[in-house]
Amino acid sequence: MRNFPLIVFFSILLNSLGIASYAFDIHCVSVDQNGAVTLNWDKNGLQGAFFSKYYVYHSTVSAGPYSLKDSIFIFNNTTVIDPTAAANNNLAYYYVVCVSNNGDPDLYTDTIQAIFLNVTPNSGIANLTWNPTHVPAIATNNPYYKIYREYPAGFFTLIDSINVNSASNPMTYSDIISICSDTVKYKIEVGDSSGCKSVSNLDGDLFVDNNAPSIPTIDSVSVDANGNVLVAWFVGTPADVSFYQVQYKDNLNQFQPIATLPGINTTSYSSVLDASAGSQTIEMITIDSCANQSAQCPPHSTIFLELSFELCAHSINLSWTPYDYWGTPPTYEILVSVNGGPETVVGTSTTTYFADTSLISGSTFCYRVRALDVGRARTSTSNRACLVPNFPPPPTFSYIRRVTVTGPNSIKVDAYVDAAAAVIGYELLRASTAAGPFVSVASLPADGSPYVSLSDYGVNTSAQAYYYKLATIDSCGLQVFDSQISKSILLTGFSNPDYTNSLFWDDFIQWPTGVDYYNVYRTVNGFRDPVPIATIVNGNLLVLTDTVIDDFYSDGEFCYTIQAIESQGNPYFFLDSSMSNEICVRQEPVIFIPNAFRPGGDLNESFGPFNGFVDTKNYSFDIFNRWGENIYSTNNPNAPWDGSTHQAQAPEGVYIYQIKATKVDGSEIRKVGAVTLIR
Repeated sequence: MRNFPLIVFFSILLNSLGIASYAFDIHCVSVDQNGAVTLNWDKNGLQGAFFSKYYVYHSTVSAGPYSLKDSIFIFNNTTVIDPTAAANNNLAYYYVVCVSNNGDPDLYTDTIQAIFLNVTPNSGIANLTWNPTHVPAIATNNPYYKIYREYPAGFFTLIDSINVNSASNPMTYSDIISICSDTVKYKIEVGDSSGCKSVSNLDGDLFVDNNAPSIPTIDSVSVDANGNVLVAWFVGTPADVSFYQVQYKDNLNQFQPIATLPGINTTSYSSVLDASAGSQTIEMITIDSCANQSAQCPPHSTIFLELSFELCAHSINLSWTPYDYWGTPPTYEILVSVNGGPETVVGTSTTTYFADTSLISGSTFCYRVRALDVGRARTSTSNRACLVPNFPPPPTFSYIRRVTVTGPNSIKVDAYVDAAAAVIGYELLRASTAAGPFVSVASLPADGSPYVSLSDYGVNTSAQAYYYKLATIDSCGLQVFDSQISKSILLTGFSNPDYTNSLFWDDFIQWPTGVDYYNVYRTVNGFRDPVPIATIVNGNLLVLTDTVIDDFYSDGEFCYTIQAIESQGNPYFFLDSSMSNEICVRQEPVIFIPNAFRPGGDLNESFGPFNGFVDTKNYSFDIFNRWGENIYSTNNPNAPWDGSTHQAQAPEGVYIYQIKATKVDGSEIRKVGAVTLIR
């Protein structure tokens, strides 16, 4: 075992690491039947915010050297598999390093050893020897190491347990074998409070009778009409064959028994193992009267047939897994049944591919492939696979409903398409003029809906209008149909010195029945009036002069958008609208300041500025006397000075004022001057 003295130093520094001051340990080390090792550790006390990676180190010798086996960059992933450990034949030592992302020292677990079990037969007694995972025992481990015996093959029985706290190192156990001629294997397990467990390699030996029966020979495997596996094999030798065991490979690539059949002259088996969704691999063993098992015979896999329809070639393509277990390559017959009729041979192949082009759209074609070993007069038949080819018609229409601006750099295009057509998607094409050239800016796969929406995010909607058309892409990847050309609305404008703003926009002419009218919307002080300020009937000049004197006390910024409303009578029964880009124009700020006032008089009873088109959110208004003393201050643009100071009337005289405000564009307005107070 190897413990790192630096861990003591690290524990002193844990507060600076952002890592809690308790153990970062490996809890379990488990060996599977192939020698691969699974490690489990905890992350208790570690903080994900300071985590960079885990390093996993391995050696076959306690003292090292250790080699890096894996790097893990996911904080919550505290399990790793070492598939190349070969821990069923070698010692295996591991430790894990946690690396922080802020330069703090690394944290190391203790070095843990996989349980290596050695079973030695001695006159009917199995002597077991194994090591603990760590000395002293891992704190979270159960103290009892459980001993499992495998007998018969594939079945494990708990026979005893050893308390690691009172056992020797290595731990030992003797098991008396009282069975007839069979292989007995063992494994050791110890559980952990975290839910994982450490498992040793599987080790054992053949006791009493060690003469295995002959290995069976598979003749062929096939798939019946219901999709189930059929197995045929040759009569075994010698006569001491009591059973044949048929096995299949499961999803973990482990062979599992599906039937044990008595009698040496049994040579076939009809299973319920489904081979319609994938190839099934079959192997066999023989078992003698004392339950000795033969080695596994060379496996056979069923032929798995798959179909694909190539619309562009009008063909059904057949591909299948080869059946190459007879020594010589077979010839394959392709059987087909159309609309439930009898099977006929549609062709042959010496490869594992065939294309059937004699198709009828809408008919059901079902295929099987049969491998022929002509010299031995045997066959192997695949699963049954069916397909209905359809040759749908091309699209008959594609119509852009509207092109509308959705932002300074985005335009949305809505379209109506022929959803019944055999297409795979749509491409949005853009150009600067109606004549092109058009380039692809967005694409969308077909989903069966007749309503298509695509957005273009590579535009400057205030700089120019953009032209669009929608290209339909058929299932062969070809551009087969284009919509009409449509374009966005471009709005421009400027402010005038006479408190008006001038707007200009281009006509939206792409609707079949044209534009009925245009709505003009205005935003003032960040509020967009839901009611249009003007409606322009199509056919008039697309110009508007907006008088903004009524908004004299606004912040001076006026933003506009144009909405085009489609005329009635659309042939596709739509009634759409389209929005232009938004433009903002600014009126120059105007501030009127009187030079005198008289409290209590008929006119100018108080003193303050009259602000026009000024953003007053950073407003300040201050009054100073002749000695520079600030006698009045406010941030309220509607609060003038009434001529008082310190709750008394200010004396007649000249006073200095200072006004500060911010324009909409962020620049500062500063006014300083004198005002005369008259009594």
